[in-house]
Amino acid sequence: MASPSTSSPSKHIMISYNWSDSKELAHKIHDRLSDAGYQVWIDKGQMKGNIYEKMGQAVENAHVVLMFLSPNYETSENCIRESSLTADMAKKIVPIRVLPDGYQLSTRLRLLTAGLLYYNFNKGSFDDNFNQLLGEIESIAGIEMTRKVETKLLKMKISETPGQSDEILVIGGSGCQQNVVKFNTKTKQWSDMPDTNIARGFPSAVNYNQQILLMGGAEGVLGPYYNSVEMLDLNDENPKWDSNLPSMGEKRCNFASALLNGLVYCGGGRNDTGSRNDDTGRLSSCESYNPKERKWSSIRHMNKTRTYLALVSARGLLYALGGVDDLNATNTAECYDPRNGKWEYISPMKTCRYGLTAVVLNNEIYAIGGCAGLKNHSSVEKYDLDTNTWIDVPSMNEERWGGSACVVDDLIWVFGG
Repeated sequence: MASPSTSSPSKHIMISYNWSDSKELAHKIHDRLSDAGYQVWIDKGQMKGNIYEKMGQAVENAHVVLMFLSPNYETSENCIRESSLTADMAKKIVPIRVLPDGYQLSTRLRLLTAGLLYYNFNKGSFDDNFNQLLGEIESIAGIEMTRKVETKLLKMKISETPGQSDEILVIGGSGCQQNVVKFNTKTKQWSDMPDTNIARGFPSAVNYNQQILLMGGAEGVLGPYYNSVEMLDLNDENPKWDSNLPSMGEKRCNFASALLNGLVYCGGGRNDTGSRNDDTGRLSSCESYNPKERKWSSIRHMNKTRTYLALVSARGLLYALGGVDDLNATNTAECYDPRNGKWEYISPMKTCRYGLTAVVLNNEIYAIGGCAGLKNHSSVEKYDLDTNTWIDVPSMNEERWGGSACVVDDLIWVFGG
C-alpha cells in the first residue's frame, strides 16, 4: 500500500506490499528506484484518512505495480483490495516473491500473475536482482515516462550544484590543484568553495544526492596515482571535504565516471604499473560503488583499454566513448547493460577523440571536443539512441582538449580545456 512521494498526479511506479513481512525489501527497492531517478508510490508511514481513495489514486496513476507476494499479502484485506483493483484497471504487474520455499500461492494470486516473470530476491545478490528488475520495469513502462526530471551530469571536474540548477562547480584544473569554484549561470559570477583535501591531477567526480564524490587522479604527471575518494556534502550548512570514504579497488588516473541506477561507475584510465610510452598501465577495468552500502565492486571489463575517455549513462545503460587504446585516439564506443553485465560495441563516432567530454541532453549523447594526434577538436557530434547513428552538430567556438561539460536549463556548458 502506498502514499505518493510527491503531490503530482504524474505516472509512477507503485509498490504494493504488506507492511508486516515485506517492509525491509520493499523499502530498499523503493530507495534504489528513487536514487535511479524514478517516481515511486509507497506507503512508508501507513496511510491515514480515506485509505481507499488514496489506494485508488495510487493504482490509477501507476504505470506498473510491483506486487510483493507474501503470506500476509494474501490475507490482508487492504492488499486484496489493492491487487483486485490493479487487475480491474489492467495495470502491468511485476511480481516479487517474498515467500518461504515450497509455499503455494492462492488460486486468485496465481491467476493474477499467471505467465509473468517472478523476481526472487532471496536468491542471488541484491544488485543483480535489482538490475534485472529495473530492466523489466523499463521494458514495460518505458523509461521516458517513469523517470523524474534528472539533475544534470557532473562530469570529471564540473557539476551543476544540486538544488541550485543555475550553479556549476569546477574542481581543480591544469596540473594538480585543490581549488574549487562555483559559477552562477544567471549572474555569470564566480565564487570560492572549500579546497579539496589533496591535489589531484586528472581525477573524476560524480554528484550523488548533493554529495560530490571526487575520485582517483595523480599527484603529478608520473604519479603516484590515487585510488582514494573524498566527498563534499552540499547538504551541510558549512560543507568540507571528507576523506573518510572507501577507496576504489584500483588506482586510476585519466579515467571517467558516471551515475547509473543509484550506483557510481568508474572505468578505464591508467595506473602506475606501466610506462607512459606504451600500452602497459592502460585500463579496461571498471568498478561500481554503492553509496548506501559504502562498497566498491568490480564489474566486467570494457572490450578495449581506454584512457582519456568519456562515460555517460542514458536509458539504463552506461556508454564509454573514445579515449586512447594502443597509443592512438579511437572513435570506438561501447555500452554496458547492468542487467546482463555485458559490454557491447555501438556505432563508432565519426571522429577519433581522446580527452573529450560528453553530456546527455534530450536522450541524445553529445561527444564534445577532444584530440586526435596533434589536432585538438572544436567539433561536436551527437548519438541517436534509437537509430544507433552519430550526427554532426555545430562546433564550439574554440578547440578544447581535456575540457568538462554539463547541462543546465537545456543548455550545454563547456569549461576549460
